Amino acid sequence: MPDLSVEFAGVHLRNPIIAASATPTWNADAMKRAVDAGFGGVVAKSLFGDSASTGRRFPRPRFKLYGWREHPGYPDEKARCFTLHSLEDCSPFGYEEYAEDIDRAKGLVGERGAVIASISGSSFEEWEELCDVVNGTEADMCEVNISCPFAADMGLEMGAGAAGLTPEIAKVVDRNLAIPFSAKLTPEVPDLVAVARGAEAAGADALTVQARISGIMIDIESAAPVGWGSIGGYGGPYLLGYGLKGVSAVASEVGIPVCGVSGVWDWEDIVRYVMVGAAAVQSATAVMLRGYAVAGRWLRGITGWMEGKGYEAIRDLRGAALGNIRSTRDVARAPEGVHVAVEKEKCIGCGECVVSCFYDAVALWGGKAVIDRDACDVCGMCLEKCPTGAVHLLR
Repeated sequence: MPDLSVEFAGVHLRNPIIAASATPTWNADAMKRAVDAGFGGVVAKSLFGDSASTGRRFPRPRFKLYGWREHPGYPDEKARCFTLHSLEDCSPFGYEEYAEDIDRAKGLVGERGAVIASISGSSFEEWEELCDVVNGTEADMCEVNISCPFAADMGLEMGAGAAGLTPEIAKVVDRNLAIPFSAKLTPEVPDLVAVARGAEAAGADALTVQARISGIMIDIESAAPVGWGSIGGYGGPYLLGYGLKGVSAVASEVGIPVCGVSGVWDWEDIVRYVMVGAAAVQSATAVMLRGYAVAGRWLRGITGWMEGKGYEAIRDLRGAALGNIRSTRDVARAPEGVHVAVEKEKCIGCGECVVSCFYDAVALWGGKAVIDRDACDVCGMCLEKCPTGAVHLLR
């Protein structure tokens, strides 16, 4: 049996999969359900400082799904490409209730899972208060939320709105918090690596890379935002590549462990994050839409794949892909002898290749696609669109 255990900022995890800070970890009972299902750790919903106590009361409803029910075969088949749009700011608890809930969660899960508190303040004094709250609990570590876009939209200098203060916030937390902490970063910054380096230099024990993006959706009939009327978090499996890019960039430049988050849907995505340098991997959207039991399916998938490949420990996979990622400057350009061809027996004459060829290199003859090799630029669009796999790349 492959060893899936990891050490993350000095905290032992029986496996690298963590339930991210969201509704599935909103209280102690929910966190226990996640650990019971197989998660190696849980991040509690963020405790906002009292300056942002408005966030403790949620709009109703607060979730919108785009492209979910529309997927052919739903509900038996679940879409991989969809958007979860939501406005769930923080934990509904105040300071005392939050501390009690963290302790209850740790009491329920014991050593089977790491309980990770999460905090976000709008002033250095408030960050100190929040550190005091967490210090009085049994939390194994803490996630410092410098990534939430909602509080910033309230006009407060916190969450993503305080990204420019990341080093200063990390210094305050490092001075005042008694347990390891991971700084959770926002992707909505000009230079993610610079922010990560600043957090590391200021004392962060780890980094969580990275939160969802934010956005709105407009209803064209009312000319107003759909749902609650403001921005919300925008996430889904389509952000996987964005998340992998962020983790690969940061993991290559810092000396502290990185937790990857964004776009995880299948077990392969967890392996991908580990291969670009993540020590642990978080997921919220997949848990919300597939249930806590998805952790067990992921663990079985990872274990079976590792056994088939002969890997003994998931730690051995960490960073395996980093050396294979090249800059766009170094990408092979216009290689000789590369072309595409159509396997006539498989072609159904749907014309999908024709409508997306902007070199006029594809035509239908006798109900079959024919490619003009001299005109073809070998862009690969026909190869990707063909529903039957009739188009082949030849070298």
